Amino acid sequence: MLNAINRLRVSGALIATVTAAALGTAPAQAAGSSTGTIAVSLNVTAACAVNGATSIAANLGQVGSIAFADQPGLFGNTDASMVATGGGSGLSVLCSPGSTPTFTVGSGANDASGVHYMASGSNKLAYHLYSDSGRTTEIGIGQPVSLGTATSTAFNVPIYGRVSSNGAVLAAGTYTDTVQVTLAW
Repeated sequence: MLNAINRLRVSGALIATVTAAALGTAPAQAAGSSTGTIAVSLNVTAACAVNGATSIAANLGQVGSIAFADQPGLFGNTDASMVATGGGSGLSVLCSPGSTPTFTVGSGANDASGVHYMASGSNKLAYHLYSDSGRTTEIGIGQPVSLGTATSTAFNVPIYGRVSSNGAVLAAGTYTDTVQVTLAW
């Protein structure tokens, strides 16, 4: 008899569960729950990207060029502006907002006595770099140029060049130099 009652209880519980499922309700469960948290973090360091780069590189490669127009052996002031690699009238520097980047024009391959020189073989020709189109503010070798405080807008860093034969007749040739630049933030 006890077995018959237990079978009736089990089948009654099964019928209640099937009925609850059919009606969209769940049978009563034991009450209780626990909560917790998950820590999520990311440390972002200040960074700058040059000329639209999509990643930060320790070696920027050639960031631009200044090409003076062809001249005869004797010429006066000749001006040119830097064209950024990829186009544009100056370097495009996008830095983390709030950072205070500086741009430094370093030494060239042919510098002497604090002056930049282009060379063609053993022949040298002095030239100067400026931060303004009027060519009144010269960028000295190793002199950092402050760009200000970064926002979400890129800085445009133009560089202007000037060369002159200074009354001397120069030997024919292609005069070149490579100048190091450093962006720090």
